[in-house]
Amino acid sequence: MNIKKIAKFTFVAAFSVGLSVAGQDWYHDRLARFGGEGWRPHVFMQVRNDLEHIYSAGAASDKERRRLERTKEELSALQSKLDQGVFDNGTLNDVIDSLHKSANDNRLAPRDREVIADDESRLHDYQRNHNHWLHK
Repeated sequence: MNIKKIAKFTFVAAFSVGLSVAGQDWYHDRLARFGGEGWRPHVFMQVRNDLEHIYSAGAASDKERRRLERTKEELSALQSKLDQGVFDNGTLNDVIDSLHKSANDNRLAPRDREVIADDESRLHDYQRNHNHWLHK
């Protein structure tokens, strides 16, 4: 190999590792965001952030991307209502159903499906316990 090919290979390899590390950082940061109980008052925005990350990866089909977009809009509305002290169980059920469908979409990366399934579980937990959890 000549020097130019070695340099090009090194650059591509370093770039690929950088992208992988950046992706790993997001998953690590996500776990930190959901540590403790501080996520509860912002649960809908936290889940929306997860969907935004998955949506931006671009691996979803057009139908799935539309579902993710609609779900993100519903999560924003839920967070706005929650910030005003209003709990909308009907819309929350729609979001949970949408997340369930997305978590089972084999076209998404396995790790992203795990994140969505975890978000679905957190929303179920929130739904069952929201009256008992204090929001600050």
